[in-house]
Amino acid sequence: MKKTHKNIVGLCGLGAVIAMTIFAAMMPGPKASAATPNSYMDELNVRVIDEIPSVELSGIASGDTIVSLDEEIVLDYTNTTDYTVTVTYTDPDGNTQTFVIADTSTPEEIGSTTFSFRDIGGDLGYGTYVITATGNGLDGSAVEDSIEFEYVAVKAEIDTSGGEGEGSGTVVIDLDYDNDKDTVREEDRITSIIINVYDADGNLVGEISPISVNLPDKTVEIPFDDYDIPEGDYTIVIDAMNHNDKDLYKRVILTVHYDGKIVVPDTGNFFKNLNIASSDYLITGIGVFLVVGIGGLVLIGKRNKR
Repeated sequence: MKKTHKNIVGLCGLGAVIAMTIFAAMMPGPKASAATPNSYMDELNVRVIDEIPSVELSGIASGDTIVSLDEEIVLDYTNTTDYTVTVTYTDPDGNTQTFVIADTSTPEEIGSTTFSFRDIGGDLGYGTYVITATGNGLDGSAVEDSIEFEYVAVKAEIDTSGGEGEGSGTVVIDLDYDNDKDTVREEDRITSIIINVYDADGNLVGEISPISVNLPDKTVEIPFDDYDIPEGDYTIVIDAMNHNDKDLYKRVILTVHYDGKIVVPDTGNFFKNLNIASSDYLITGIGVFLVVGIGGLVLIGKRNKR
């Protein structure tokens, strides 16, 4: 009786793994869900892939941080009769407005064509932008794509490529900003960039005086080993200001560890850049099924011989 009970438990375990694998195989792939909100199959009539309408934005990726709005954005559209492009802008104070930058339609199928544009901000300035493109297919289906990014005064990162900045006692900071009067509003132009260093408790490090960047320099070195400061974690805060001494959107915060040399902590999320599709779960499920299944069968066989 015990033998039978163990066999049933083992088989139930295998059944659970099989069920999970089947479920993973039935998950829709990302391309299928992103191509069109309509199912590829309607009453068993399969749509031809080449006829499926699509719109796709490129040039700036969603999640990007940019220092110039004078970047080309490309809209690729296929098998649509029309398209609309809107921009939703949120300023540094949280105020939002939406406007249309392209709205067109034709009586015939557009086919595969590209529409590009730049300088989307006009007089809007720094903040968050969401660009949304929509289109309608000949079959009446609707497709959409959108990107969200930030337009900021300055970007910065610690340069570790040349040995300085990590493995030495000097922090090397690369700055990126656009101060061109033809692409930046007067109130958004940078007149000064100030860098301050704080300790792990949030106190300003007195040994390191506030550093004023000599514009238009874009590289700054902070020799930590020239100062009598203890080992520990430090935060570098970078502020850009305009002619009215107003902080421009938005301050940059960098973190380093100093123990005689500079170490840049790895704050990345291992999973955040992974695109895990149903196929990945399927492969994993099959692998688990084979390992657990074979192991379970061997175990059952050994117990039956007893």
